[in-house]
Amino acid sequence: MRTGRLRLLTKRRLIFALALLTTALVPLAALGAASDWWFLRDQGPTPVSAPDVVKEGEWSGHAWQLIAYPSSTVGLCVSVTPVGSSAGGSGGAMGCSPFVGVPRTAETRGSSEMSITFLSGGASSELPAYIAGPVIEKASTVEIQFGTGEVLRLSTFSGAASLGHVRFYAAQLPASIRLPPPRLGAHKQPTFINKLAGLDGDGNVVACLVPRTAVDGVSPLSDCQ
Repeated sequence: MRTGRLRLLTKRRLIFALALLTTALVPLAALGAASDWWFLRDQGPTPVSAPDVVKEGEWSGHAWQLIAYPSSTVGLCVSVTPVGSSAGGSGGAMGCSPFVGVPRTAETRGSSEMSITFLSGGASSELPAYIAGPVIEKASTVEIQFGTGEVLRLSTFSGAASLGHVRFYAAQLPASIRLPPPRLGAHKQPTFINKLAGLDGDGNVVACLVPRTAVDGVSPLSDCQ
């Protein structure tokens, strides 16, 4: 399985993630209470350090958390989980990939390191439709261009030092944005995003992803200029 190819990992809800998703059967006792998270109970990638709650918020009355941790095998793992479902995982989703600014280990798989990617879920009883993800540390803003032509600009925020040199973004999707249904068995799943760009404080493109043409989840900066 090549890094950056589209995969799905769900806990009773639909998600889209441009990332490498995998599992690791390694004991997690050393992490203590950290193993209470649903993605570790489900034998998700083994953490190098305990998962960090990067940000908490509320979307349309639904409380959520963005959790991240560096893994020993597949780089940075990012999850969006409804508050109160840390163990059961209902409504939660997670994606992992090697990422620029996140230290690799000897076991890290894949060669391409992403500079920006996304995790998105459709509306459910637990959470409204959302989009979230990591971006390189230089990016102070993320600009998302949807297939409808609409553009969403989001400020980025930092995480714990244990996550490496990386920032994050998260937002509820506008009601006008509809996620496409997945095509079961398809090598690549449909995407509703035309372009995803990270911008520095001067408005320069420092990270780029064009899902339809990206190679292993990576696009040249020129594709977003």
